[in-house]
Amino acid sequence: MKINQIGILKESYLKNQESFNTDGLKVYCSDLARINGVSYDKTTGFGDYWFIQTRSDTKKGKLSTGYMNNKGIFSRIYNYDYKSGVRIAISFDDIEGLDESQIYSFAIDYPSTALGGRTAQIIDKLFEDRSKLIVRTGKQHSICGKIYDELEVFGIKFVKVPNRLNNIMLSDGTITDKNRDVYLKVESITLIPDEENRLFYSPIIMFGSNYDKNAREFPNSDLNAYLNGDFKKSLNGEFTINEGKQSLLFEQNDNISSNRYGFNFAPISEEEILEVCIMSDIAVFLHGEPGSGKTARIVALDNDLELVDFGCTSSDGFTGIVAKDFNSKELFLYEPYWYKSLCEKCEKEPNKLHILFLEELTNAKNDVQKVAFEVTLNKTLTNSGFRLKLPDNAVVIAAGNEVNDSRSANALSQPLFGRFAHVYINTTSEEWLKWALRRKREGKELVFAGKETEKPIHPAIIDYIRINGDKVLRTEYNGVTPNADPRKWQLASKALYQSNNPQVLRAFIGEDLTQDFIKFCKINLVTIDAVLNDEISPDEVPKDPSIMWYSTICLSAVDDENFDKVREFVKTFGHEFLAVFDYEWSKDNSERIMRIYRETASNPSKRLVSHEC
Repeated sequence: MKINQIGILKESYLKNQESFNTDGLKVYCSDLARINGVSYDKTTGFGDYWFIQTRSDTKKGKLSTGYMNNKGIFSRIYNYDYKSGVRIAISFDDIEGLDESQIYSFAIDYPSTALGGRTAQIIDKLFEDRSKLIVRTGKQHSICGKIYDELEVFGIKFVKVPNRLNNIMLSDGTITDKNRDVYLKVESITLIPDEENRLFYSPIIMFGSNYDKNAREFPNSDLNAYLNGDFKKSLNGEFTINEGKQSLLFEQNDNISSNRYGFNFAPISEEEILEVCIMSDIAVFLHGEPGSGKTARIVALDNDLELVDFGCTSSDGFTGIVAKDFNSKELFLYEPYWYKSLCEKCEKEPNKLHILFLEELTNAKNDVQKVAFEVTLNKTLTNSGFRLKLPDNAVVIAAGNEVNDSRSANALSQPLFGRFAHVYINTTSEEWLKWALRRKREGKELVFAGKETEKPIHPAIIDYIRINGDKVLRTEYNGVTPNADPRKWQLASKALYQSNNPQVLRAFIGEDLTQDFIKFCKINLVTIDAVLNDEISPDEVPKDPSIMWYSTICLSAVDDENFDKVREFVKTFGHEFLAVFDYEWSKDNSERIMRIYRETASNPSKRLVSHEC
């Protein structure tokens, strides 16, 4: 079947129909109409909707437009920007192929009701994870002038629509947040037939719309143009993609193909950050409330770990005992039990990492804490001049209670706090069990790869600090969450090489700065390597001034050998960007300044950018 013409109900029709009693004039306001700004009664769910009848007011010199308010009362409005609901009407004669014996089952498919509760939370998570469970059905829907893909997951068809309004109560009782997407279920809406007048009309207010910005009557109105334009195409199924075939919404690796560093921006759990730090040989401090399962996380990584519990371990039990040989009068050290056991494990399995877990470290006495921190940070145990070195394939993790959770806990000083990666365990047991079972199924092991040469600071970090300067190099310390400083950026660089996922940085520089770093990395800037390898031409650079400016700053890090080629590329950006490039590349370097001067001296129209800015 095909719909040829769509309209709305007339005022005379609403007034003269006996089937419309007082309640019948009131119509339920769909969730789509609500987030479109239609006025509705929160108690009953009834909303305002347009009808056809414009009148000229000779006194005001204006046309008024009619609408039915949510109380079932005929009303008029002179405000052309007013938005009301749309309740469609279709004549039997305007539907090709209509079987009039089936008019009581005639229906249209359209998004109207919001998916809420647990369903919405699951879909949120699937989008966050860029799950392949979400597919495009091949159909599209026109909603208030914009085209949206129809998506499907678990057999539910829906569209993802941005919500611009705050505190709108949806049909399931939930309240909307501004700028948070709403998932509207594509459902079959059975239209109400009027056999006598050979007319269908919708049982709900389908969406919200202005009537006409120029106060024209319905045949020439904006609303009529939309109803018989994109909206009609939507109902007739004329909007399709990929010839109406299903396709994945998130293709494999599509999340890493659009950023210059090749990062994977997928969400990463605290347990995964912990594993990245261990594999990168970075000291970790594990935070969490008592009973949150900190030990269970570590046991899942190494079920044969060496555990030192400072809640029940004496000072001598951790540091060992210094004694004197009565024959030789020389001092010697009785090695602590945990050190002997750890060394035996590391020697027995040299290709595996073995964990030394220092639990409740914040509850230890200050003198023992000092020794424990040296073990954690430097893998060295010192006692009265004796020094014991931990094996290379041993890794140390510390954990402790927060000061607010334990009277015996001592807060970490800022220098010590700054030398750890900080992992905060707040996940539920359900989430942890899923992770633990996944590890068991995948058969992961902490393999010791041997010592590697220290890599240079990751280029993404260099570019980010180059662009943002001191405000991101160092951030304020609050004693609770990680802050940025040069040492933290160095540790973050190691973890970034290991994981290739910037989400891991929250263990080093905090959540807010990590999210800002991720936004920066997603900007599609031009890199030095892309220019040198001829992977991009000047014509392919977006003409967005901010992208060109950021790219110019990043390209100014080029070395002397490749300077000429990169500078020629930047020339295509324009004179202003070339001046910025010259300044950033040559500032405080007299040899580079003279090189640029020689480059520009032959052309009187060019000049060196001032270095007194």
